[in-house]
Amino acid sequence: MILGIDASSVGSGGAKRHLKEILTCFDPSKHGFSKIKIIGRQDFLDFIPDSEYLVKISHPLLNKGLFYRSLWQIFYIDRQLINEIDVLFSPFGTYLGGFRPYVTMSRNMLVFDRKEQKRFGLSWYRLKFILLYYVQRFSFRNSQGLIFISQYAKESIARHVDYTSKNVAVIHHGISKIFKKSPVAQRHISTYSQENPFILLYVSTVFHYKHQLNVVEAVARLRKNGFPIMLKLVGDVGQREVGKMLSKKIKQLDSENIFITWNQKVGLNKVVNYYHNSDAFIFASSCENMPNILIEAMASGLPIACSLSRPMPEFIENAGLFFNPESSNEIEKVLEKMLIKPELRSILLSKSFANSKKYSWNRCADKTFQFLFKFSK
Repeated sequence: MILGIDASSVGSGGAKRHLKEILTCFDPSKHGFSKIKIIGRQDFLDFIPDSEYLVKISHPLLNKGLFYRSLWQIFYIDRQLINEIDVLFSPFGTYLGGFRPYVTMSRNMLVFDRKEQKRFGLSWYRLKFILLYYVQRFSFRNSQGLIFISQYAKESIARHVDYTSKNVAVIHHGISKIFKKSPVAQRHISTYSQENPFILLYVSTVFHYKHQLNVVEAVARLRKNGFPIMLKLVGDVGQREVGKMLSKKIKQLDSENIFITWNQKVGLNKVVNYYHNSDAFIFASSCENMPNILIEAMASGLPIACSLSRPMPEFIENAGLFFNPESSNEIEKVLEKMLIKPELRSILLSKSFANSKKYSWNRCADKTFQFLFKFSK
């Protein structure tokens, strides 16, 4: 049996990483398929490790812009696949062709969340989400199988797509082993100082719905009230106007970057150092499908202050302090509670670290390939 993978869409960084991780874990002796044929842009195929069981296929049209990739997806993909594979997997959720059977996947909740889309105003991002809504809805409706990465996504998308007669699975992403770090003993806030501050980390691309501005304001007030806290933001600019607003806000509140820093262009191997050298983590997003950043913080042994928006509680469970991400006052109060209660921090991080053990790329790969193999019979 041969599995085909349509990786012709560009996909997000998290989507690419997911595909790389499960392909790295692929084992024909236990996953059923003798070979995998993956079709995509050459730069993405180069990102995927080589294997004797993996055939990489590209095309000149796929290595050009969106217009040319769309032409290939409409007119060429089925010619490439027919009589060559037994099952098609569309991990980016955009397959529109006639090959059957195919299994697709949901990974971006912004596509189905109209309220959050409004934060993007009249922009290319919002137009893209609207277009993807119709593409993904069509792809989901016509698929033979559908994979969700959170229970929240499965429930929410049911309002847009009737999949009651489909074979459906919820398969969580995994956590790279490099993030694993056992929790350390929690210190009283009095042992920190302005020169040796309590380091709060927030890793995420800068968008309106990530609410970095609210986090910055909350930390600045805590600092003004005498708490020896430092905020480290790590992440590139997603929305340019929000990036400008964030830069302006940081300059206004901490012109010399004494207690607020913002680092961009940080690769996976380097971001691990931020997790492992921080005292706590905050995640203030109001729209996610499965927040890998959050479970990476859990695996890093950090106490976590977290947005109460779904699906975050689904993953952190009762192991975090929750807040409304749209309220800087509420964020401030939750962070203050975390700062002054080391015993609470210790309890929370022990629970979240234990919860993180549920998520591994090997488990994700096993469940994914086992689900896909059902359609080859």
